[in-house]
Amino acid sequence: MVKILSRALSYNWKYYAAAVAVFVAFWQLFSVFSAVRVADDKLQTAMRQNAAYFEKAFIEGDVFETQRIMWRVKNDNIKRITFHPVEFEGTKWIFKEAIIGNLYDRPHAQITRNVPFVSNGAELGRLEYVVDLVDVNAAVFGQNYVLFITVVFFFMGLLALSNVGAIKTIFSIERCVDETNALVAAGEHAKIRDSILRSIQALPQSLRATPFAVLIARLAEVLQKASRLESELAVSKATSDLAAQVAHDIRSPLAALGAAAKGLELPAEQRKLLEGAVIRMQGIADDLLQRYRAPSAEAAGTKTGIYALRELAAQVIAEKQLQHKDKPGVKIGFSDASGEARALIEPKELQRLLSNLINNSVEAFAGPGSVEVALSAPDGKVLLEVKDNGKGISPEILAKLGRKGETHGKAGGTGLGLYHARTTAENWGGSFKITSEPGKGTCVALELPRAAAQEAPRLAVLLDDDLLVHMNWKMAAKAAGVELRAYKTPQELADGLADLPKDIQVYIDSDLGNDVKGEDLAQDLHEKGFTNISMATGHGPEKFSHLSWLKVTGKEPPWA
Repeated sequence: MVKILSRALSYNWKYYAAAVAVFVAFWQLFSVFSAVRVADDKLQTAMRQNAAYFEKAFIEGDVFETQRIMWRVKNDNIKRITFHPVEFEGTKWIFKEAIIGNLYDRPHAQITRNVPFVSNGAELGRLEYVVDLVDVNAAVFGQNYVLFITVVFFFMGLLALSNVGAIKTIFSIERCVDETNALVAAGEHAKIRDSILRSIQALPQSLRATPFAVLIARLAEVLQKASRLESELAVSKATSDLAAQVAHDIRSPLAALGAAAKGLELPAEQRKLLEGAVIRMQGIADDLLQRYRAPSAEAAGTKTGIYALRELAAQVIAEKQLQHKDKPGVKIGFSDASGEARALIEPKELQRLLSNLINNSVEAFAGPGSVEVALSAPDGKVLLEVKDNGKGISPEILAKLGRKGETHGKAGGTGLGLYHARTTAENWGGSFKITSEPGKGTCVALELPRAAAQEAPRLAVLLDDDLLVHMNWKMAAKAAGVELRAYKTPQELADGLADLPKDIQVYIDSDLGNDVKGEDLAQDLHEKGFTNISMATGHGPEKFSHLSWLKVTGKEPPWA
């Protein structure tokens, strides 16, 4: 009980102090009111008892007798009395007022009252008397201090006892919080809910069914689920970090393998198989990076630029020909009449879009069929068409395709592929259209604004500690007519840049080994006046968002 009362005081001392202050103020006001009432009653009684004597002295002009009678009228609560007489014709009254008692001046805490002095129905004057509240309170407290202290302690005890139930609840909560923190620190999340429920059962029976206790029980369940999810998220994050790191590290050797495969003298079928395997592995690495990157980071990592569509489409066609070569009667062809037409696109998104469209056509065949991908450049546009000779689509279904959730002729389809194709084309400033005739086939057309070709720079610099990257970039640069100077260490780069212009294109990898970060080196070059610096890395642009002037590209050569 002592512990509970001490905790009640520690939790509520401000409220107890306020309650005592209000009680003391009420006590003082009541004491003053009582003292003034007593002073009035005694004064009125004394005036009635001495009225005849006072009238005789007043008429005879006996000043001393008048003052003596005023002393009899005065009582302990009155500090000073002043008599203001009424002047009657023919009286011997020789002074204007009589004063008895004394009172030191206070700016406050004084009450002045006036009463008429009447004798035999005639008003002889008026009495003005003063009550000093400070002295009255001191006198009252001196007489009743034992009672005052007793009442205060009794009042405090009532306040403390009224909070016993609340304090027991607080004890239970504190014990519950301590046990929960210990369980979390030990990683025993499954025991949190049982611990909290035990704390609730320790409450008095009258408190267990209160809304507060019920709320704590619900929170126990939520906390246990949250702790379990936190553990699962930690494992998931570790897995995603590992997947993203593997995808990042594998991109360089894949790019080098792809570049080397193009130069091998192999039979066409084997070379296509090797190139298709490399493309597939690159796609897997890209998917891993996109899947285990935050949505905002994935959006920030989208790299749009001006690209020729022929090579991008040809890679997808080659992959799909290998993928579906074992399906009897299924043919996939490609024709290009674009003349190296270019458009402002994101290459991986375009290849993903085209891959989905071809898959849609092949999967909709009931038997043999052909898919023809055609690339052309009419009237300042770039037109990419995917045509098939399948069963076609009815007008009712055709009007709905391209909306989110609408699909046709594909078991388990969600319609997201066509919706993604339409929205992607529109985001690139183009259009997306589906035409079909039942029994004859379907044509999906992607039309984009044509862009002028970008002239590749004649000189570029690369800093990367991976020799496979050097080989890959040098081969791509040679094919594009670009002179590439590749360096492995920051010191080699510094020496190589000494005689080059400040606007030269510089590509730097982020991870240079030995805890050297490419972005730190890029910052140093930027401060020295170099204006065309790019990070050639698998990391997303969000990692370098604090360097607004820094461009971010992939590990693939920009001239590929």
